[in-house]
Amino acid sequence: MKDFYIITKSDCNRCFQLKDWFNQNHISYTEKSIENSAVYQNLLEDPNFLAEFCIEDDCKFYLPFLYITKTHQYFHKHLFGIDGIRGHFLNQVLEIETKSSKSEKEISLPRLCRNELVEKLLKEYILALGICRSGGDLLYYVQIDKSINLELIAQFIAALSMFGEENLGKIERITLKGLEIEMSITTKNDLLFVVLFKPHMVQDYLDEEAEKGLDRFYALFKDNLDQNKTNRVLYESFDREMCLMIQNYLVRIGILECVNCTLEIPILREISQK
Repeated sequence: MKDFYIITKSDCNRCFQLKDWFNQNHISYTEKSIENSAVYQNLLEDPNFLAEFCIEDDCKFYLPFLYITKTHQYFHKHLFGIDGIRGHFLNQVLEIETKSSKSEKEISLPRLCRNELVEKLLKEYILALGICRSGGDLLYYVQIDKSINLELIAQFIAALSMFGEENLGKIERITLKGLEIEMSITTKNDLLFVVLFKPHMVQDYLDEEAEKGLDRFYALFKDNLDQNKTNRVLYESFDREMCLMIQNYLVRIGILECVNCTLEIPILREISQK
């Protein structure tokens, strides 16, 4: 295995996710905090880092970073996909020999919630969901069905807003005939919570939970939103909040029962629908 270290920050959710992955796979790692002034200064003096993450005097510190000692390479965006940690990529770039006989498809299963039961139900009921500005700028999304083009959906919403954002807020459900897809739109804080779901999904409490999600999103990213920042990397850390919201919704509509919700990855049980 190649020598490497990771650069993290104390309030970085994705840093915790990466460290969890190393711990779960019994891979030892060295951690350096960017809150250490020496670590921060070394980055600004490293031509490899400057070439990858800086334009003139503007450097983007989207943590965590993975640094390969031998090749002097830094990685960030390659570490995470829409489904979470890209374990197959990490195994390759670090030249980790895996004993598992799992196929690449099995390794790259969606891990938004790191709970197999939630992932299964997520794929059964929901096609995609996202948060965008009322004008259509897509800020955050989770795409379950890869055939759904959420960018086009966001553009469609932007077109609807041309008739007046006050009218857009009155739209609650849209049925896309022939596609067996329904779309829910919830508005709050100048944001839209969009859910694409299969018609058989229970819709009770959907708007209420979506409003809670928008409140949480706004509270976490208020500064970025106020500055009209649209780079999706800035909002990726909402994965954990979205996972908790999905779990709470599935429990609330009676699909799941929470056996122990005090854990970071709650113990859940599916309720028989017979």
